[in-house]
Amino acid sequence: MRVWTLRIGFAVLLVWAGLHTRAEAPGSLHVDIREPAMVCITSLQDHQWRVPPDGSAVPAYSRLPDFYNPKPWQPGQIGYVRLTGAEPRDNQARVPIYQGQPSYPYWKEPASYFVSQPFSISLPAGKWRLAVARGLEFEPHYEEFEVAAGSTVNRTIALKRWVDMPKSGWYSGDTHVHFPRMTPEQSEFLLTWARAEDVHLASILHMGDSKAEYFGQAAYGSASRYQKGDYAIATGQEDPRTDIAEQGHCIALNITAPVRDVAKYHLYDTMFDGVHQQPGALAGYAHLAWASDQYNKPEATWDPTINAIRGKVDFFEVLQFRHLGVADFYDFLNLGIRLAAVAGSDLPWGSTIGEVRTFAYTGSRFTPEAWYDAVKHGRTFVTNGPMIDFAVDGKRAGDEVRLAKPGKVRIHARAWAAESIGAVNALEVIADGRVIRAAAGDADFTLDADRSQWIAVRATSVNGAFAHTSPVYVIVDGTPVRDTDAAAIAQRKLKELDYITAKIAEIREYRNEQAALLERIAAARVIYQGLLSKGE
Repeated sequence: MRVWTLRIGFAVLLVWAGLHTRAEAPGSLHVDIREPAMVCITSLQDHQWRVPPDGSAVPAYSRLPDFYNPKPWQPGQIGYVRLTGAEPRDNQARVPIYQGQPSYPYWKEPASYFVSQPFSISLPAGKWRLAVARGLEFEPHYEEFEVAAGSTVNRTIALKRWVDMPKSGWYSGDTHVHFPRMTPEQSEFLLTWARAEDVHLASILHMGDSKAEYFGQAAYGSASRYQKGDYAIATGQEDPRTDIAEQGHCIALNITAPVRDVAKYHLYDTMFDGVHQQPGALAGYAHLAWASDQYNKPEATWDPTINAIRGKVDFFEVLQFRHLGVADFYDFLNLGIRLAAVAGSDLPWGSTIGEVRTFAYTGSRFTPEAWYDAVKHGRTFVTNGPMIDFAVDGKRAGDEVRLAKPGKVRIHARAWAAESIGAVNALEVIADGRVIRAAAGDADFTLDADRSQWIAVRATSVNGAFAHTSPVYVIVDGTPVRDTDAAAIAQRKLKELDYITAKIAEIREYRNEQAALLERIAAARVIYQGLLSKGE
């Protein structure tokens, strides 16, 4: 009797265990994608992400050491898991700069990672959310679905364009990405990531400070190019870079060799001049989008006060980390310095390649050389959402409109975006830093051009996204572009030079270069004083 009781009890236990196992058996999701894309699969129970092939547990997101010393990656594997939602999101990065907002204004998911081919993922039974995106020119795909135990959910995702900027000659780029590129595998990894974000040219930057170098690059110049179709990566540098709250950071693009002299590390024009000796290379300042506001001091990243006024640079990085910072940009344009607007993600401190991007006009054919040349000549706009179409008398950003005498110019400006990216709610036409026309999204009008001036366009979307063009320069009677308030700007810059002079006397690391820095400050001071006298 006891034997039968035990046998029956054991049989019941086996049946219960089998039923329980079937009830807890995972389901699966199979996603057929046509192009590399960014993906997030999120549980609607715990609101955490999962990644292929096993979605039973929440994987760690990538941190800075993953970028300094990357693990091997093979084609077909997913990319790094990057936090992209509102909170918590740090990636060991600059959380306050995002101000508790998603990295991409349109992307509300907690994370993202790239996939490059169809994939399957096993998932516990329950309700889930699938998000797929491919940069700013495609409508993202969002859906919620339920997985039953032992079942498979199949999805085919073919993202649709809402705009095709290359058809109009505009190609996207990210001018500020950090990752070592010493092996073919690392180049393939970065190009796959750029393709998943639909970024046509990613500039991969070697980085340095006065003591060390980071993110090594195997090659520079044409030898550094890795390209498939209309997508490419190329090598540049972020160096020199002192304390960002003080002198600021520099970027050089399209270089044939790095320019780095530790003995003259705080003399930034040494790098600028060296880079400009290389055919097609260009240089400018990083982080001008946010540094002054973040550190709550106008002197943050003060080196442009010395070198931008002396015509040493080609561009300012005015969009980064959801910040559009144009105060310095406008100041130097108003003082007659021609500059291009660029945007860079600063990955891995930013969340993903192309979270902000630079569009450059190359015309009907894309090459890295044509793209960098377009940036050098100011044929750009920056954005993390809206697109802009802008012309003055048919001339694009970076071009000149020349009038023999005061006259009229015709301005066309349009900013637009799909609702899923963030519909545009404001467009402003800017002349010499002042709004001359505001509209909901389109502006066509005639302007009386009685003097030389620069004209640009900026736009905002309902979700807080920004776009801003480089200027068109209207030249009247051959006179220079110089704002009527140039004298007041020059006076402010002279005070900044006073601040810098006092600062370099206090900081020990400037000691060996102090005399040379003072010479450069004196040269800048002469220019500002000349502008001051012209305005009196």
